[in-house]
Amino acid sequence: METKKFYNKNTKISYVKSGKGQPIILLHGNLQNNTVFKGLIKMLASDGYTVFAPDTRSFGKSDKVKRLNYNDIADDVKALIEQEQIKKPILFGFSDGGITGLLIGIKYPNLLGKLVVSGINLNPKGIALRYRILMHIIFFFTRKDNFRLMLTQPNITAEQLRRITVPTTVLYGEKDIVDLRQSEEVVENVKHGKLMVLKGENHASHIIDNHKLYKLLKDII
Repeated sequence: METKKFYNKNTKISYVKSGKGQPIILLHGNLQNNTVFKGLIKMLASDGYTVFAPDTRSFGKSDKVKRLNYNDIADDVKALIEQEQIKKPILFGFSDGGITGLLIGIKYPNLLGKLVVSGINLNPKGIALRYRILMHIIFFFTRKDNFRLMLTQPNITAEQLRRITVPTTVLYGEKDIVDLRQSEEVVENVKHGKLMVLKGENHASHIIDNHKLYKLLKDII
């Protein structure tokens, strides 16, 4: 596993690269970094995939920024694809990483080969009210920008979703904190969309268990 870096919009983005074969990009969620995929990276790299797992801006070993924006993160991923000259990668994104994946599909419809997202919301109201209240309290006392991001973004419309042309699978944990109807809206508007409801899983349980996530991905990709 090799740790590398590049610069986009004067921001250093750190990422790991491992394996050889079909390219796949892994995007972590808020309050995480690429180490959440440590076991998954090893499994995919030993199974015929070249794995790219960035620390998104402001997380892990990437540079901190004053103002987070999902569109900037999407542009960072595009820059990574150009940096490594990756052709039609699979992209898996969890939570904020999944939101980023949707935006990449919207903004750059010819960039990806396949898209898999999990635990996504299309706007802040897609997060359960009790969690939004908690986020407001945390933001009020800390002013942490990553909480501001979740409270104000994304704002993805059905019209935008219809721009996604790549085959897209949405994973939804049965006990997730995000609204199932927003995952259904993705599938309804993406031409090649599919929804998988995961019984007994919450927002992150099937992500933290890298073996479980590996099996899910292998059934899709």
